[in-house]
Amino acid sequence: MVHRHLLVAASLPMALAFATTPAAAQAPETTPSIVETMRTLSGKQKARPSGAKGQCFTGSFVPTAEAKNLSKSPVFAKTSTVVARLSVGGGNPKVMDANKAVNRGFSFRIDPGGAGQTEFVMVNAPINFVKSPEQMLEFLKVRLPGADGKPQADKIKAFTDANPETTGQGRYLASKPVVGSWVGVNYWGIHPYTLTNAAGAKQLVKFKMAPLGGEVGLTDEEAKAKPADFLVDELKGRIEKKQPAGFDMIAIMGKAGDEKTNATQLWDGEDARPTVKLGTLTITALEKNETCDNAIFDPTTLADGLAGPDDPLFIQRQPAYAISIGERL
Repeated sequence: MVHRHLLVAASLPMALAFATTPAAAQAPETTPSIVETMRTLSGKQKARPSGAKGQCFTGSFVPTAEAKNLSKSPVFAKTSTVVARLSVGGGNPKVMDANKAVNRGFSFRIDPGGAGQTEFVMVNAPINFVKSPEQMLEFLKVRLPGADGKPQADKIKAFTDANPETTGQGRYLASKPVVGSWVGVNYWGIHPYTLTNAAGAKQLVKFKMAPLGGEVGLTDEEAKAKPADFLVDELKGRIEKKQPAGFDMIAIMGKAGDEKTNATQLWDGEDARPTVKLGTLTITALEKNETCDNAIFDPTTLADGLAGPDDPLFIQRQPAYAISIGERL
């Protein structure tokens, strides 16, 4: 199996990156343009055009008994190893960790062995910044500099006025404190998934990772006093001191009529929906970055019992990742 990896940014959120030439050859017309525009905006450096700054970790995932009632996936059958990458959004690998204008990404691979490998890509916002690949391409294009090398504010404003939903994720991030710990913030899978159990019963859910030690936010003054790269050291310190360094995986329960293909929208009353704890993911060790950099976390890689949505924005990630990783390795 080809391993895939994505990291997501907020300035270019839900960005794209994947591996293998055949997949790239099958990419829709918009996909190579999205990747190329992202690379242009990030300076065409040999780094991810989104989530360029990050660190690889290893850990474990322990499922709950309740998870087996919802899904027959091997992921929920036994304790599994985890490879994860936590990141700071954007295409700048030297971005300040306390930068509030970009999101935080959490990509991880749960591997119970055999055919059970499953991968997730999440960000610290419950909604996406665009609802389709076409809208994403336009979102990126209007941010290209003009002939004078400066942003074209009039084009950005015109696009935003015509597409107000593209401001939702940014407003959410701006309403929150600066993230004080990679494992001190909630992450969401944004897209809805369908779980199928051994009896064939299906349940629509959204995935949320809730920090075991609670949320850790910084005031603007506290953030200014932090080193540029404090997030790695903060998490290393937690691991060394055996402090909480992980998440509960939560399934937010869907119902008939819920939106499945517009990731810029929350479900009606989503925050008050019933939830089920599916397991606990614990980060246990720092891992060399090559382990994550030479592969791709692909959220369309899902074991039996888990299925993603029939949403072009979700499906087209795979060929986009192929193009992106081929240009940076």
